[in-house]
Amino acid sequence: MDAAVPLFARPDFQQAAGDALRPGGTALTTRGLELCAGMGDLPAGARVADVGCGRGASLALLAGRGLSPVGLDLSPELLGHAREHACGRTSGQTAIPLLRASALSLPLAAHSCAAVLCECVLSLLGEPGRALDEFSRVLAPGGFLILTDLYLRARPEAGTRRAAGCAAGAAPQEEILQRLGAAGFTVRLFEDHSRLLAELAGRLLFAGLSLADLAPSLGTGRTDGQCGCAAGRPGYFLCIAVSHAAAAAGTAAPRQKEHA
Repeated sequence: MDAAVPLFARPDFQQAAGDALRPGGTALTTRGLELCAGMGDLPAGARVADVGCGRGASLALLAGRGLSPVGLDLSPELLGHAREHACGRTSGQTAIPLLRASALSLPLAAHSCAAVLCECVLSLLGEPGRALDEFSRVLAPGGFLILTDLYLRARPEAGTRRAAGCAAGAAPQEEILQRLGAAGFTVRLFEDHSRLLAELAGRLLFAGLSLADLAPSLGTGRTDGQCGCAAGRPGYFLCIAVSHAAAAAGTAAPRQKEHA
């Protein structure tokens, strides 16, 4: 596999993974939105920024739920797909704004969003803390951050190195929570959904991708050249956090749940 081509950009991956391009698809996105609705106010018409919107699967979902999404992505190709697919599915509604932008510098006004959706993006970034600061900036007081992404269920053993590609920025749960706190978020829920990662890997293998294709992006590698995927135990999570203004409502530890 060409290491310069991200796994999500490969046509064979896109065909096997579907428009969502991530574990769990839009079902996990729906769960995140429903959890937010149960925790606070996310009314019809609320503005939701989908950072790293990709082919627009979540944009169509957000619009279908009566929310007002704005899609942001660095890839012109993916934005083109989003324009064709997501916007095409919402005919008769106001056009969904699509912006070419980095998660590190969002072209959105401060406090202009009721929620930020960021799915399988943070682990791709070299500066995840900077992105979280941007999310905090654009969120209205008490606004929701919905994260789904890769993480490490155990710290890598000595002699291992972090993976490349999609898992390059995967971190242990405690490190993710620390980053969120430093950016001014209160974490309300952290759920493990690693089964969805395994299911996606199975579909990709069935579609003809090899373990050699997947290991650099979804695991860790040992410095001695042996596979180190098990050392870091890559997993997948859903996290719900609220912007700093809501912290006064309570700072209890986040609810945690593991989905088999």
